Amino acid sequence: MDDSWFNAIFNEDFDDDYDNVMNRIVDHINYLSCESSGTSVVDAEDDSDGNDNNDNDDDNNSNDDDDNGDGDDESDDDEFILRRQFDMNKLIICTAGAINMYYINYMHKESCMVSYNTGMRWLNEVLRGHWKRCVNMFRMNITTLLTLCNDLETHYGLKPSRRMSLIEKVSMFLFTIAIGASNREVQERFQHSGETVSRCFKEVLKSLCLFAVEVIKPIDPQFTSTPREIAMNPRYMSHFKVR
Repeated sequence: MDDSWFNAIFNEDFDDDYDNVMNRIVDHINYLSCESSGTSVVDAEDDSDGNDNNDNDDDNNSNDDDDNGDGDDESDDDEFILRRQFDMNKLIICTAGAINMYYINYMHKESCMVSYNTGMRWLNEVLRGHWKRCVNMFRMNITTLLTLCNDLETHYGLKPSRRMSLIEKVSMFLFTIAIGASNREVQERFQHSGETVSRCFKEVLKSLCLFAVEVIKPIDPQFTSTPREIAMNPRYMSHFKVR
């Protein structure tokens, strides 16, 4: 097998390409099995040729041929053993690198959100500070925020989780829509993972949709009377006339 194949394995950049590494390992294992089977066939053919030549030659010539044949066989065996050892070392190195890459990416995960100023610490600071800070961040004052949290928990099924309070979930949602923050910005502000931010956003949104059904509705569901703003404006009233 050409050494360039091995060089391609170790010179190529395998960062974030675990599948490619494992595929090359499988190819290498298949190569070893094919090579070993092919070598046995070649050795068998050489042995059969040697036997035919020994039967046809004289006794003295046969002894010399046997000596030369033994020397060639020994050199071939040594070369084959060294080659297999070289191949095995390459495979071990490649396998060790793949295992190390898998361990770093999937088992030994370094914590990212480790700031002392967690989301709850920052939220307590905002709620205990000047009232304008709460309005700037959440577009409502402290009283309205607490009332909203209480209604969502009492009537619309929003619950706190094991590691996050309900007010932090609601504040995270309001912070996102108030200033148009991205998922990564919310991660950094509240010190939670992107998956947690997305899940909490969906939970609060689901509760608010139920809340909206109760709040955003007409005073007269049957529309028995036409509002004065529509009746006195010909621009709008033309669309409400019964034909």
